[in-house]
Amino acid sequence: MNYQHDDLVAAEKARVTGNILEAMEYYDRAIQGAQDNENIHEQGLAAELAGAFYLSIGRAKIAKIYLTESHSCYQRCDAKAQAAHLESKYQQWLTSVSIPTNIDHNNLQQFNQNLEELVQQRTSELSQTLEDLKSTQNQLVESEKMAALGGLVAGVAHEINTPIGIGIAAASLLAEKVTKFCEIYSNGQIKRSELEKFLDITMQSSNMILANLTRAADLIHSFKEVAVDQSSELKRTFPVKKYLEEILTSLTAKLRTTKHKVEVNCDENIVLDSYPGLFYQIVTNLVINSLIHAYEPNDEGVLTFDFQLDGELLVFQYADNGKGITPENLSKIFEPFFTTKRGQGGTGLGLHIIYNLVNQKLQGTIKCQSQLGQGTKFLIKFPAQIGN
Repeated sequence: MNYQHDDLVAAEKARVTGNILEAMEYYDRAIQGAQDNENIHEQGLAAELAGAFYLSIGRAKIAKIYLTESHSCYQRCDAKAQAAHLESKYQQWLTSVSIPTNIDHNNLQQFNQNLEELVQQRTSELSQTLEDLKSTQNQLVESEKMAALGGLVAGVAHEINTPIGIGIAAASLLAEKVTKFCEIYSNGQIKRSELEKFLDITMQSSNMILANLTRAADLIHSFKEVAVDQSSELKRTFPVKKYLEEILTSLTAKLRTTKHKVEVNCDENIVLDSYPGLFYQIVTNLVINSLIHAYEPNDEGVLTFDFQLDGELLVFQYADNGKGITPENLSKIFEPFFTTKRGQGGTGLGLHIIYNLVNQKLQGTIKCQSQLGQGTKFLIKFPAQIGN
């Protein structure tokens, strides 16, 4: 099966729909797959499309690398027409190094000087490309945060839909009964039994409407607080257990599709003077990481949160009882873009974001322990009160 072609199609679909991170992932998979299968022409095509994609999002330096690779592939497989087309369309972005085969002795010194200048130029270009890649990585981290916010919005819609739907149904029934009652009343045909039945339905419908609108209002309050915290980096005081429950409520839409249980061990008196938005991101990314990596679709897992105070530090342990992590992967889990589920929901940024938030923003530490078949545990420590 031509998997690299499938990856290329997926990359183009992601590009058209504006899924930048997914497009990057599939372009690289298509190029690597073609290279592994020694399909030079397919590699050139994938690199050309990747270069065009990076140009479209304003990443010219990165585009130059892909377009140069594409041109080289077309030349190697003797695709002269496509190489010429590339030269015509992307002339300014192609890196062309021509070294003469016959060098006159008198021009050797000049050639060496030109070569040194060329090396310096290429070194400078590579340095700039590295800076561009770092900038792109930072933007992708921000995109990941926005994706989490989008997931929160989806959770709001999913959770509020039920109480609102029940409220609407009850209100519709009540409106229908009121209309019929008004008709009977206007005809002077009211019986005591009909009046009692109408009052009973009215009471039940009113209670149902009130209960479900109250439920919706409570959900909106929780979601609003979490959403505001997530979209800002303001510091405030908040109780850990109550806020964790609000975060887990926002994740109900994701957790409901699984058979997993969530257990929380936290004293209600533990209070943080910190950044609730960062706390939200850490908890959310830990849970999503477990849902993607730790379990098979029909597994019944347990996700455990444990919070303790150790002097001025909050000791936060999160664990799942999933499949665990291999020793070779355990040393890489906090690296950006490292994932064993590429193309299956994993971006390789979730744990990287957690690592940066804990170490840089919260002035803390994070460690991970895991064994195959025995689950994974994260130990996070940071000050309960963050200084200004």
